[in-house]
Amino acid sequence: MPEARAYAQNPPLRVGLGWDLHRLEPRRPTGEGRPLVIGGVPFDHDLGPAGHSDGDALLHALTDALLGAIGGPDIGEVFPDADPRWAGADSAVFVADAQRRVRDAGWHVVNADAVVILERPKLSPYKQAIRANLARLLDLPIDRVNVKGKTHERIGPLGEGRAVEAQAVVLIERAE
Repeated sequence: MPEARAYAQNPPLRVGLGWDLHRLEPRRPTGEGRPLVIGGVPFDHDLGPAGHSDGDALLHALTDALLGAIGGPDIGEVFPDADPRWAGADSAVFVADAQRRVRDAGWHVVNADAVVILERPKLSPYKQAIRANLARLLDLPIDRVNVKGKTHERIGPLGEGRAVEAQAVVLIERAE
């Protein structure tokens, strides 16, 4: 049993889960919405997220997944929305910081899987660009990054097109 206890106390793999949701509003100047960006890829859409940074729900979920995998603080603790430094910030900065924290803690990312729930526009025309960008941000081959698009079947704020939701899971491995 000592081997099992040692493995449990010092596992070679860990998993992190992230989730984010942003309300979608008409874009500025008529509303509070920023340009719609998902996974670092701009979308052509008349609505955009109301948020403090760029409102990229997928990169926010990915940041939380990375931070969670190492038992770190969540995105709101590291990049509080009350801090003017993060107003309009590119969320790739958040992912880069979380990725650095993973490496500094002695881990590296094995793979990432994500789901974006968005009634419209459809994710499929943008999916490969999103995967490529996430792979670049995580320094992974594209076959270790997956992104799925789902609708909310016209139910609730997501289904009415008033919000975008993203979920991300990462697997990390102890660095050699």
